[in-house]
Amino acid sequence: MHIHPDTRHPVHRRFHDIDVLRFLAAVSVMLLHYLVRGFADGDIYSPVFYGDAANLVKYNYLAVNLFFMISGFVILMTAEGGTAWSFLRSRLLRLYPAYWFCCTVSFVLTYLFINHIFTLTVPRYLFNLTMFNGFFGIGYVDGVYWTLLVELKFYLLVLCVLLLRKMPKIEYLLAGWLLICVFQAFYRIPLLDKYLITNYASFFIAGCLFYRLSKLGFSWFRAGMLVVTVPVGVHFEVADLAVRAAHYNKLAFNGEMVAGICIGFYVLFIGVILRRSSSPRYAKLATRLGSLSYSLYLIHLNVGLVIFNLVGEKLNKWLLLPLICVGMIAFAYFIHRCVEKPLSTFMKRKLPPPSVPATAPV
Repeated sequence: MHIHPDTRHPVHRRFHDIDVLRFLAAVSVMLLHYLVRGFADGDIYSPVFYGDAANLVKYNYLAVNLFFMISGFVILMTAEGGTAWSFLRSRLLRLYPAYWFCCTVSFVLTYLFINHIFTLTVPRYLFNLTMFNGFFGIGYVDGVYWTLLVELKFYLLVLCVLLLRKMPKIEYLLAGWLLICVFQAFYRIPLLDKYLITNYASFFIAGCLFYRLSKLGFSWFRAGMLVVTVPVGVHFEVADLAVRAAHYNKLAFNGEMVAGICIGFYVLFIGVILRRSSSPRYAKLATRLGSLSYSLYLIHLNVGLVIFNLVGEKLNKWLLLPLICVGMIAFAYFIHRCVEKPLSTFMKRKLPPPSVPATAPV
């Protein structure tokens, strides 16, 4: 079996459909922000209003939960069989190169052109470069960065599992986490929300369970937990609908639609783990699309809003929208090829390589 020279444990099979889902989720969030996000009460971010088109993409915010499911799947795959340092190193190499560049571009363009909307400051930008600003209540340079705080909390939980060498017990730990989420559905304690991200945890747990199913096969314990994650995740999303509807007072949100979309994510993942092969052409395309998703997610919001504010009233809005979307995807490709890959390679040489993991106690 081929051994990766960095991690020194077997390379996992790549799930190319997940790459495609990750890219489609990023595009979905981008369309939400361009067609909906800027027109809520108090959010006059863009002079270009798309009217009823907002209704077509108003549920795209749920794509964030798809991201969390993907993270659960991929992060458990990454962490399993490795050490705490190998996991931490892989996250540093994956997250920071593109983030530093996107955060800087977003800050500079926002500060120069639309700071009357966002009022960014240099200290906020510097804190944002650490990616830990959210832990200290410091605002974000770009609105999409709030999900990075959620992801970081999940990564810290996984890191604790590795430090305690409890990865062989991961399914029992997931069950305990899920039970806390069920408890939160009835008796919501803010501290548990804050540190155990219980309002989103069911999606991370579902992703982890789908990975375990793909690797180890069916068991009633895994399947039972997976079934429980569905109503838990839907509960927290529906509970937030009143706040969302009040914020977007021109849009109506339906709880049944939210539930249907969330269940649809599970159907997609079932398809992912059941499909065992793909053509080389599809695999190549999927890998390329997946490589763009992170940069696209990070760069599209403020930079796109700058463009809308600068030229939005000078061009036809239905021409402007696809131009900006295609431009953001092209920019994401540039970031991946010319910034993310070279900087990641440089950092990889500077960071100590992971050691061979010791056998964890059962």
